[in-house]
Amino acid sequence: MNKTLTTGFAGALCALAALAGAQTFDLALTNASSATIQSDATLSTVGTLIGDYDPDTNPDGTQTRPGFFGGSGNNTIDTSVTMTTEAGGTTQPSGNMLLAIDLDAGTASVADLWLDVLNETTLPADLSATLLFDTFHTVNPSMLYPGGIEFPIPLGQLGALQLATMTQTGEAPGVLTATGDPEVFDFTAAVPVELMLEVVVTPLGGEATTTPVGPLPAILPLVGQVQINGDNSVVLTVALGPLENSNEQVIGPLDLPEIPLELPTLGSETAGVILALSADTLTVNTLLDIAIVAEGSAVTCDADWNGDGILDFFDVAGFLNAFSSEDPAADLNGDGLFDFFDVQEFLGLFASGCH
Repeated sequence: MNKTLTTGFAGALCALAALAGAQTFDLALTNASSATIQSDATLSTVGTLIGDYDPDTNPDGTQTRPGFFGGSGNNTIDTSVTMTTEAGGTTQPSGNMLLAIDLDAGTASVADLWLDVLNETTLPADLSATLLFDTFHTVNPSMLYPGGIEFPIPLGQLGALQLATMTQTGEAPGVLTATGDPEVFDFTAAVPVELMLEVVVTPLGGEATTTPVGPLPAILPLVGQVQINGDNSVVLTVALGPLENSNEQVIGPLDLPEIPLELPTLGSETAGVILALSADTLTVNTLLDIAIVAEGSAVTCDADWNGDGILDFFDVAGFLNAFSSEDPAADLNGDGLFDFFDVQEFLGLFASGCH
């Protein structure tokens, strides 16, 4: 064994070790995690309504006529309709992240965070419509509908929120603060993410339309605690949010299928009308409030010679001892020799770190 070779590279390896004091943990969310999500999607439309009268197929149907009285025939009335789905509930999110901890520096950073907030759960949404129309009156039955007044109509559960994910988009340095427990540290970090949603809206008389919303940029403030256990594992408990976001997307003009609707009157009869609408914008408002409990163990790699999840002087010393004693484990290129190329291989592994 070339002792000069061993001694020469020891200095370089020790210099690298001084730069690698953080320990990285691979964490996954546990069943103790929970999320409360509220989302509403508003579809704005414009169009007309007209009575369902037809001289051949429905001669006793309703006729619509503009104004307070008078007129003849069955006429279209300018109308706008706002359809709103409101979804909400509690889910058990899934996801993962990498947490790098440096106790000496008092820092902890988050990387590769990905959260599935719904975790294959679909939140049904209540659908309601608000009509706004010009003044008109009807025949069969006779009824006056003053214009300029919003007319709410509950439509039942005809929509759903079926996807809500968050993906980290940038660096997220954090701070560790000691507590009275030597294994527990307070933790704060701000994680930049992109939020993706999928909202299903089903207008009356139409087919379900799945609309992706996003990616929406956001910052997730993580506040909680990190518990570092003696078995080289950690438990991260943090609150995430509340996070609020509003987004408006132009989706039209998009002609919707005609919608039959029964308008109430002062009696037991209803006035049958048909809506012909075109959608133009979809607005989505979202509120997320998440409690994360994540557990995991230290990430190891080939350069982590002692397997403690930290690249430091002890890994360098371990490799050098194995190299000097010609331990087969130190023959990193597998050529049966203990030479410069094995040391070079270790230098590369050590410099790359654990991922």
